[in-house]
Amino acid sequence: MTAEGSYQASTFNRDIETEIQRLKAQVNLSWAKEARTLKWFGLTDGMNVIEAGSGPGFFTEKLVELLPNSSITAVEIDPVLQEKAAEYLHQKAGERVNHVQASVGDTGLPANSFDFALARLLFLHLPDPVAAAREIFRILKPGGKLVIIDADGDLFWLTDPPLSVENLRKKLNQVTALRGGNAYFGRHLCRLLKEVGFVSVDLEVAVSHSDIIGIEAFEPLLDSGPILQMVKQGLISESDIESYLVSRDEFLAAGDRRLMMSFWLMACGEKH
Repeated sequence: MTAEGSYQASTFNRDIETEIQRLKAQVNLSWAKEARTLKWFGLTDGMNVIEAGSGPGFFTEKLVELLPNSSITAVEIDPVLQEKAAEYLHQKAGERVNHVQASVGDTGLPANSFDFALARLLFLHLPDPVAAAREIFRILKPGGKLVIIDADGDLFWLTDPPLSVENLRKKLNQVTALRGGNAYFGRHLCRLLKEVGFVSVDLEVAVSHSDIIGIEAFEPLLDSGPILQMVKQGLISESDIESYLVSRDEFLAAGDRRLMMSFWLMACGEKH
């Protein structure tokens, strides 16, 4: 079984270890805001929780710490990421995490089994997000909730001094579509939840700002590895990214740097 959709961890960055460290920084960046919103949506300790698209286990680790009396099922289709997660969480979580290698669209898990489901930065990459949402609806108990945490291509970095990202953003969104995803899927989350039968749909946003958490937290995400990989793979040209790389270097060299980034949309729906 191999990964599906527009994200492939093994080929997304210069190498898999560099990509895993990028994913770790991405989780750490906004976890405090996400955890606060998840609790507001109704996530409580003791629930039976499923995480769809669990990756290398960094978000799972946060859930283990937040919910010391919960069992967590981590579903991941990519065997490399699943192996990394099992190794990383072995000492941290013991038997509390059940690792399942499966597609989120066909988990093979029993119906009406989970109190709460989470999917973080997954749905924008899926070729069939409706099928995935229906599968999660099936395995949730009545009254169970799904929270999708995702991005939208028009909610991109706000920086001072500004980065030249417009051309790059357009190209990256085109690549995501070419690979079967939708970089603008964040704006469709509420409609998706309603389409598959969720009720009491709500939407919040988790915003990270360097004046609050420090500029250092953002710097791993400014690494050009994923972009250069797309050049290497012939998906975008060097001229497409030239203005971005120049402005990024100027930004990194600026003495007074401010960056507001990471507009994660958080949509919640309840199974009636």
